[in-house]
Amino acid sequence: MSPALHASPGTPAPLDVVYTWVDGTQSDYQALLRGHAPDARALNPERFRDPAGMLRHSLRALETFFPAAGRVFLVTARPQFPDWLVRDHPRLRVVHHDEFFDDPAALPTFNSNVIESFLHRLPGLGARCLYFNDDYFLGAPVTPADFIAPDGRPKVFGTLCGETSRHRLRERRLLTFSHLEHGPLLIDRALWAAALATEPAALADLRRHRFRQPDDLRPDRLYRHHLLAQRLGAVEPCWRYLRYARFLKLTDRPEKLARQLARLRAARPKFFCLNDDLGPRPHPASLAAVAEFLAGYFPHPSSFERDLSG
Repeated sequence: MSPALHASPGTPAPLDVVYTWVDGTQSDYQALLRGHAPDARALNPERFRDPAGMLRHSLRALETFFPAAGRVFLVTARPQFPDWLVRDHPRLRVVHHDEFFDDPAALPTFNSNVIESFLHRLPGLGARCLYFNDDYFLGAPVTPADFIAPDGRPKVFGTLCGETSRHRLRERRLLTFSHLEHGPLLIDRALWAAALATEPAALADLRRHRFRQPDDLRPDRLYRHHLLAQRLGAVEPCWRYLRYARFLKLTDRPEKLARQLARLRAARPKFFCLNDDLGPRPHPASLAAVAEFLAGYFPHPSSFERDLSG
């Protein structure tokens, strides 16, 4: 059991936040990507782009709605670093994959499942952290109690009723619940490592996959399963979770997309995900709708942004 579940009384350490991000538009990254891609499907731009500056706005949301958060770790491929980011921000650390992967053969990787399988090794990360993809957002004020149960156990989202079936541990299964799985995840590093240790063969196989594959082991699903099976996690049932969380698949239909985004802004959920399903060449009006939504919801720059106007 994680030491965090038996922590001594007192003020808990702030929760660090981990983001995974990459800019797939950079020419050197494109060359690397194309040099390793086994087929055209592996080049799906939806997996490697940041439409409308989502990371920038997710950090705005974090600072607005969870000001008590600890440090921010931005995980990306070397040598990437967003040009708008404050490099010497005291609460920021940019960590490239080669700094925490303990298996050099896994690099370079373009597989988010592989990256997630090493997250517990991030140097300097707290015992517990919140994990965000760059398309995850906070839409209303949150506190640690939104992620941690009163007894100290991590809340487990993405479950119907606390099920412990193992059939959903892979990337693709006939029955999926994407709308329940795309949101901030509280990671207890010791428990994350313990979950991975239960599937050594599948983990080794996963780390040989430079691109996502249908048979990939999903570390996030394995972690949830481990927490539930060992009763180390507190179930947050879907009927409760969906009261304050939303999942929106962004499609390239500008008018419909604008209506969906307007409804999302009116709902102001605590968590939401804007999942890129815009296709290879989105209509400018679709991108404009997303950019307008983000700028309207999160208008104030965060302390992580530097002024590029000059």
